[in-house]
This record gives sequence, structure tokens and C-alpha cells, in this order.
Amino acid sequence: MGERIRRAGQVAWALVGLAVLLSLLGVIGWWLRVVWPPLILAGAIVFLLNPGVTALHRRHVPRVAGTALSYLAFFAVIGLTVLVVAPLAADQADELSAELPQVRADVERWINDRAEQSKDWVISFPSVGELEDEVGGGQGAGIGRTLDAARDVGERLFHVAIILILAPIIAFYLLVDLPRLRLLAEQLVPAEARDEVLVVANRLNRAVGGFFRGQLLVALIVGAMVSIGLALIDLPFWLIVGMIAGLFNVVPLIGPWVGAVPGILIALTTRDISTAVWVGAIMAGAQQVDNHFISPLVMQRAVRLHPAAVMLALLAGGTIGGFFGLLIAVPAAAVLKIVLGHLWHTYVLGEPLVRVEAAAEAD
Repeated sequence: MGERIRRAGQVAWALVGLAVLLSLLGVIGWWLRVVWPPLILAGAIVFLLNPGVTALHRRHVPRVAGTALSYLAFFAVIGLTVLVVAPLAADQADELSAELPQVRADVERWINDRAEQSKDWVISFPSVGELEDEVGGGQGAGIGRTLDAARDVGERLFHVAIILILAPIIAFYLLVDLPRLRLLAEQLVPAEARDEVLVVANRLNRAVGGFFRGQLLVALIVGAMVSIGLALIDLPFWLIVGMIAGLFNVVPLIGPWVGAVPGILIALTTRDISTAVWVGAIMAGAQQVDNHFISPLVMQRAVRLHPAAVMLALLAGGTIGGFFGLLIAVPAAAVLKIVLGHLWHTYVLGEPLVRVEAAAEAD
């Protein structure tokens, strides 16, 4: 009992030190927050392509050549997809931009009708004009709002372009030098703790790498299923809606619901309520297929987290890092679970490293 208490005390102090270190790193990371988006995207590319590069390297292909071949295959797939999808998506985007004023007018008319009906209710709904006055400060600020919005969009597009250029370059060099970086990291760890650190690092690599690769594949499959289903019911802009659904599917739990909103709104404004019901049914059916068949098969044991833990992680990630925070919230929570679980089993319960590793493999 005394030995277990002593180990628990060691873990407690270690966690305090870890919390202080993470706080300092968080402050530094906030100061350097502009560098995180390209690094996060580069890390996702590394996790996605490293298995192929490693497989080629085992067949005596140099890392540089293997990385170059993996990049060629990766961008070839993207290029072929763009060639097939881009013309249809561009046509639908042009059609959507042409019909957008009418769609907006329909939505505004629906809001104004609800506002008129609710005048005699206990709680009344604001009209479109009232909403614009509250949010934008009235019509007098229209030109200023437009200029500010245009400048903001320009800055964001420039930032996104920089991210899309830098991330593949960073990922290329990381993929080429990954064995040397791994060896350098191992040498920085004291010899007596090296085996334990390698066990935890391998688990983290499987969890995070499996998550990113699995989520990308699942998003592609769900986007294809939704697009086919919406095309069968002849929903306008079915390809764009399916692409949006697939994109938001990379955010667990809440992403699929957000991705369903554009399709339902388009159905309500261009068709009727029965079409909106069909859209909702297609979205729900795609999610059921994903939850019960695709994700269990693709994700396997990559990330095992309780839904409540996933929701809390998404809330924290979205608050701290916006959309990029949502993307890394779940793998970050999985990393925290693995590290804390290892500390608990090894230092509090006193289980030997071999047993902890075997239990992790069996989980």
C-alpha cells in the first residue's frame, strides 16, 4: 500500500509539472499561432503518406524517390478527381450563384412571414430588417461593411493560399528525413526510459495516423454516397451539397449535422418540404451506413473515445483553434487518453511495461 501511495504521489507531481509545461507551451504556441495551420496540414500529409513511403523504402527505394513517387500518386489522384468533378461542380456553382438572389429572397420572405405571425405570440421573432439593424448597425454602414468584408475575404484567401503552398513543402522534407528525426528524438530520451517512451510513441502514431487516414477515406465515401443519393432525387446542386457533406464529415459527431443544413435549405427554397424530408433521410441513411459499417471497418482501433469525451474535446478545440481546432481535437484527446492511461497503469497500479503493452494491443 505504501509503495502504491508513493507511486501515486510521483504521478501527481509529474502531472503538475506536465500541466505547467503545457501551459508555457500553450502561451508560446499562442504567440506563434500563425505557423500552426501549415504545420497541422503538413502533419496530416505525413500521417497519410508515410505508410506508402515506408513500404517503398523497405523494398530498397530511397526515401527521396519514395516520397516523390507518393507525391506524384497523391496529386495524380487529386488531379484526376478534379478533372472529373470540376466541370460539373463549376456548372452547378454558376447556377447556384445565379439563383442565390432568389434563394435569399425566399428565405427572407419566410423569415418575415414568421415574424408577422409571431406578433401576437408571447415571444416574437425579428424580421430581416430588424436582424440587419441589430447585426450590422443599419443601412448607413453598408458600404463600410462591404469594404471590411472584402478585405477580410482577401486576407483569408491569401492565408489559405500560403498554407496550401507551405504545407506540402514542409511535409515533403519531413517524410524524407523522418527516420533521422525519429532517431534523433530517441537519442534525446534517457536510455533507461527509452523502451517505455517507444511503446507510448508507437501507440500514439497508430492512433493519430489511423485517425487522419481513416477520416479522409470516410469523408470521401460519405460524400460520394450523399451525392449519388441527392442526384437520384434530382436535387439542384447535388454535387456541391455532397461535397460539403463529405467535407464536414471529417469533424466527428457534429460535422454530419452541419453538412446536412445546406441540402435541406436548398430543398426548402427550390423544391418543397417532401424533398427536404428526402434530403434528411438520405443524410441520415448515409450516416447510419457510416456509423455501423464504414467507420468500424476503416477506423478499426485508431481512436477509442466515449462520445461525451469527443463532444468536450470538440468544444475545447473549436473554442481555442476554430476549424483547425475541431480537426485536431479528437486525436489530441486520444493522445491525452493514451498518455494518462499509461501513467496510471505503469506508475499507480505498478503493472510491468510488458503487461501494459499487451493490454494496449488487445484493446
